[in-house]
Amino acid sequence: MREILIINLTRMGDLLQTTPLMAGLKTTYPGCRITILVNSAFTEVCRGIPYFDNLIEFDMKGYLHGLLEKRNSLVENYKLLDNLVNTINEKEYDIAINVTHSAVSAILVSLIRTNEIRGFTISSEGHRIIKHPWARYFFNVIPNRNYNPFHIVDMYLKIGNVRPVTRSLVYHISPQDEEKSEQILAEEGLSNEVLVGFHLGASKDDKTWPVSSYAKLANLIYRQTGTRILLFGTQAEASLASEFETYAETRAVNLVGRTGLGELAALLKRCSLFISNDTGPLHIATSAGTTVIDISMANVHFMETGPFGAGHFVIQADLPCSPCGFDVMCNNRVCTSLVTPEKVFEIVKMALNKTDTEPGLHGEIMDQVQVYRSHFKEDGHLGFIPLIKRSLEVNVIYRMVYRQVLNSESNKIDSRLKNICECIFNDIAASYQVESIRKCLDVIRNDLEILNNFISLTGNALRQLGVLHGVSRQDITNIKLIKEIWREIEQFEHEIGLIGDTHQCFKPLTLLVDYSKEALEGDDLEILVQKYIDVYADLLIKAENMQTIISRISTILSVQTEKNKLAMMS
Repeated sequence: MREILIINLTRMGDLLQTTPLMAGLKTTYPGCRITILVNSAFTEVCRGIPYFDNLIEFDMKGYLHGLLEKRNSLVENYKLLDNLVNTINEKEYDIAINVTHSAVSAILVSLIRTNEIRGFTISSEGHRIIKHPWARYFFNVIPNRNYNPFHIVDMYLKIGNVRPVTRSLVYHISPQDEEKSEQILAEEGLSNEVLVGFHLGASKDDKTWPVSSYAKLANLIYRQTGTRILLFGTQAEASLASEFETYAETRAVNLVGRTGLGELAALLKRCSLFISNDTGPLHIATSAGTTVIDISMANVHFMETGPFGAGHFVIQADLPCSPCGFDVMCNNRVCTSLVTPEKVFEIVKMALNKTDTEPGLHGEIMDQVQVYRSHFKEDGHLGFIPLIKRSLEVNVIYRMVYRQVLNSESNKIDSRLKNICECIFNDIAASYQVESIRKCLDVIRNDLEILNNFISLTGNALRQLGVLHGVSRQDITNIKLIKEIWREIEQFEHEIGLIGDTHQCFKPLTLLVDYSKEALEGDDLEILVQKYIDVYADLLIKAENMQTIISRISTILSVQTEKNKLAMMS
């Protein structure tokens, strides 16, 4: 029987987003036992997660506050961690998967009795190590968001080396919570009503759509559809509900602070639609099978953390700066005014009527916003389709290319090239303005020249590593020769890294190499050099696959633009 530990000490939404991973592990390893280590602030959500066998809680917030505010002595803080580690180590694990980015989680996992670690940990000298290729990619996403094609759920699945066995997040609602939710609705006279839920708050203020906009949207929904509005939220968000009531002409049913998590899930299940900022309840709604509209603001990157499942909607301002970076303090949040109640209402009509499109979605009213619908792509992982045809941006092409390159792992794509390029071209043709393709072609043709140099440098580094490997196998260690060869390798590495620094589209490749090199351990020169060779061999295959796809898709797009040009002239 396999013992598996999953460490997820972040938010409620992140915890729910590990449920497909747990389901996949249970299918891949029948009879396995899963232990989850979670932040005690979010243990309530675990009541509805069916896949774990053992739950360990850690008061992450309290521990960090104790450290920063020096409420506990150094000895007391040590004892807290020591007790936690002893509890975790009551059994030995076959696999420990850490999907938390924090230094505390890295320290913890380094102290756990396990045969294999995947994710963030530290070496015996205290250096960062990210174990498993997809865990390294997970860390790679933050500085390369514009090029990431994968949802966090799919990244978790890949870290677990499991195939998706469910196409939704999983939260089981108890019969008692179903009963309580029906009682609440009956008391409000809503037992047989069509309902739309709102959540007004978010973990940070800059991630919220204005309360006045929610109120105007509620007025539109009630006046034109007669649908009743339910307000959800925690007691800490009660002031937002009060503010909503001052703006709204129609009376919403205020359930803010009145429900536990189970009742919330049951009530969300009863809603035909849930409209929210980026919040934990949004993910509960998707797990309950309710269609959601995600109003994506500030630094929220919905392609990573948006609604998981098919048929959900996201609306976002169509601006060059959107989504903004995590370190940005915006003094002019124009995105909140561009996403108007009228624009969101066009999506509401689509969702409630279950139609593929809405006439208003393609009118001037939708200027400067983009609407996306979630779906599962041919690789079985989640994607988002833009519903309004806008200009094609170069990073969109690269995102599509990276999806294919990274899904191919370390394999050549030659035999699948035609199918891959057809998929990319069809996605572009269906969702973007054809006349905008030409400007992208000029950019990617220039990038191809840079990529050719990148491949040449990588090949040179590999050849020198091969020479170094041969020297490392000799009976007598030639230190002088090793240093000479290594200086040449370092020069190639410097030039490769420089390409990533100056051409952001290739930064995902160079960062993966950096993280992979960080993870190399051992003191046997021959073995270390072989591991180094493996890292650069993998980089070479990825870069060559990228070159092959970009070259072919560039030719296809060029032919298509010429056809369109001739058609317009005729």
